[in-house]
Amino acid sequence: MVVKLSELSEGERKALESVARALGYFARERTYGYIDRLANAFNVVTARHVITEALRDLKSERDQGEVRIWLPKAEEVEVVLRLCEKDLSVLKVLASLALAYGW
Repeated sequence: MVVKLSELSEGERKALESVARALGYFARERTYGYIDRLANAFNVVTARHVITEALRDLKSERDQGEVRIWLPKAEEVEVVLRLCEKDLSVLKVLASLALAYGW
């Protein structure tokens, strides 16, 4: 079963959209590695690792002057990670949103 946005609370949906918006940068740049790894993650440990790596790269890009970077709030990332712990299918929704935000 796949998580549906309509089944999430407003706060959960906004957090998921915020993290997806950040990941959309990689879709715009046509570097899909993080998005693909999240969509195919088989456990929470992998998901946490990929999200951490992606956020670190986004922060580095922004620190180097890239102005098209969105960084989610820490609380939003925490919500997404909690959602992943409940149901890994949320990662497929996250990846799909990231691709949509990147186009």
